[in-house]
Amino acid sequence: MKSPLRAALLASVALVSPSFAADMPTTIIKPGEDTLEITTLKAAGGEVILPTAKDKTQNHDQYSYAAVRRVGKTLYLAGVIAGRLPGEGTDVESLKTALRRAFATIQRNLKAAGADMEDIADIQTFADFKGPNFKGDTATLLATYVEVKNEFIKPPYPAETLVGIANLAEPEGIMEIRVTANAHARPRKKDTPQ
Repeated sequence: MKSPLRAALLASVALVSPSFAADMPTTIIKPGEDTLEITTLKAAGGEVILPTAKDKTQNHDQYSYAAVRRVGKTLYLAGVIAGRLPGEGTDVESLKTALRRAFATIQRNLKAAGADMEDIADIQTFADFKGPNFKGDTATLLATYVEVKNEFIKPPYPAETLVGIANLAEPEGIMEIRVTANAHARPRKKDTPQ
């Protein structure tokens, strides 16, 4: 059963490309899709950074969004879905797997832009507390999120907002994590795998 938000997204995608309105591919970066193949595009005040082939061909060219947008000295990262892949469960350990995959994607996207996790200034997290992809309660979801986040982000911590929502566009999604970071003049390592 598709969510109303997903149905609306599918309808808007159908206007652009009817071929994937019926079965929109997931934006979740799966193992094997995470090798850095950086594409950069000039944009007003900076550039668009597309860290992987999937970020270029699917997410940018088909879904019309950038994984990373640099404007001046600020990096804006698109939201990354922490969600289940086929065969994964709805328990705490499966949630940890999904969150680690999401934070690794954020880390990879920052690396593609020449930044690191300590450069994150702000996190915005959207959680589907009552969705079908996690069978624990709200307190367990939040505690698990903080535990995994702290594996990747060390003090001093960035600012953060976490809100509950009705559902995500990805039907497998549990949380969507979006960050804003400070852009440095560090050289980018273009062909280094994650």
